[in-house]
Amino acid sequence: MDAVQEKRRNHLLWIGPLVTVVAVLSYFMFFAQFPALRDVPWLNLPLTLIGVGLSALGVWRAFSPNDLRRGKRLGPTGLVFSAALATVFCLYLFSWSYMLPPPPERGLDLEAASSVELLDHDGRPVRLADYRGRRLVVVFYRGFW
Repeated sequence: MDAVQEKRRNHLLWIGPLVTVVAVLSYFMFFAQFPALRDVPWLNLPLTLIGVGLSALGVWRAFSPNDLRRGKRLGPTGLVFSAALATVFCLYLFSWSYMLPPPPERGLDLEAASSVELLDHDGRPVRLADYRGRRLVVVFYRGFW
């Protein structure tokens, strides 16, 4: 038997945190747009827990006495990162998101604008009353002249 055995690669040490990050980011970037997947994260929560599990398995493999694998330093760091990210994600889903204020019941109470008369770019007067009953956006722009 060879006295120096080469340590094998431990891919789970980087796959676990990567799966966790993808699960959390995909929730905010894509799945939160759909109410069925936003309210109960059927896909993201299990995927986040799988990422933490893969990280834990990688640490277990790194410290297993029967298996020579790399990652005795990187493994615990990845596991702590995955677990912390999963904890913050679960706190957001089940606690912090319920602390947000509810949306307003109705829109803003808008009042009719007072009678305003301004000059357009040709110098002709434009009255705001001419646009009553129509939607209008007034933009005041100070140009560089």
